[in-house]
Amino acid sequence: MMGAFNGDLDIDLLRAFLFVQQTGGFSQAAALLNRTQPAISLQIKRLEARVGNPVFERSRSGTVSLTATGITLSSYAHQILAMHDEAVSRLAAPSIRSRVRIGILEELGHSRLPIVLRSFLKVFPSTSPQVQVSLSNQLVNDLMLGRLDMAVVAGQPDFMQGVSLWLEPLVWVGSSAVPVPLKPPLPLVLLPDPCFYRRAAAEALAGIGMHWTQACLSSTMAGVRATVIAGLGITIMGQSEVTEGLRIIGSELSLPQLPPAAIMIYYRSKDLDEAAQSLSKHVRRSLN
Repeated sequence: MMGAFNGDLDIDLLRAFLFVQQTGGFSQAAALLNRTQPAISLQIKRLEARVGNPVFERSRSGTVSLTATGITLSSYAHQILAMHDEAVSRLAAPSIRSRVRIGILEELGHSRLPIVLRSFLKVFPSTSPQVQVSLSNQLVNDLMLGRLDMAVVAGQPDFMQGVSLWLEPLVWVGSSAVPVPLKPPLPLVLLPDPCFYRRAAAEALAGIGMHWTQACLSSTMAGVRATVIAGLGITIMGQSEVTEGLRIIGSELSLPQLPPAAIMIYYRSKDLDEAAQSLSKHVRRSLN
């Protein structure tokens, strides 16, 4: 039988607890934390020994639910981890110039832009960012011409000075309301070349010998969205950017699988290396 509360609440134990709660299982939490399922189980046992009661109810199917003690602990765990991570970010923040010009790719601006900007302000609270939202190719050009200090783009890991943020799954997307006749040549709605998404679509279709035509060329991602929603064609985009009016297609149409896009932070000056590393860590933690 469990006893009274015994000892401090360890940050790693609380993090494992919240991951199990959010994913609904020990195996799922272990995969996200890059640990084994037995290691996560051991952490939860240690946490339960600390608080003196079980925090999860285990079902025969393997799913878990919070006990009364777990419910109480959950709200405090969120607050403790938020304060801990913010303190670590502030204390570890490298010295950086007072103003940084940062570019964010428009292709991922809909959902990821707030995460990147919040991370930037957490890691560099005394810095005033000048933000530019553009297509990836424009950001790379501006970075090389010295108009930007840092740029978050879809690119190649070995190009320029850069740090990897995450791999964004790319998906085929069509209108959720207007059916599009999907017989060759496939009508594509595209961004201007050079574009990672455009190249990925063209190479994937060439790999299976499927012909396509450019139904619309848009200079903005907003234009791509509007055109696809209207039913003029299909496109590819990051899975996290599929919003209202759009739906993921592909499997039912025998469209080829797409490679993920490597989302990178590129930077011009070597004195921004530490800053880019700190920013990338905070973004990845926020995404998790």
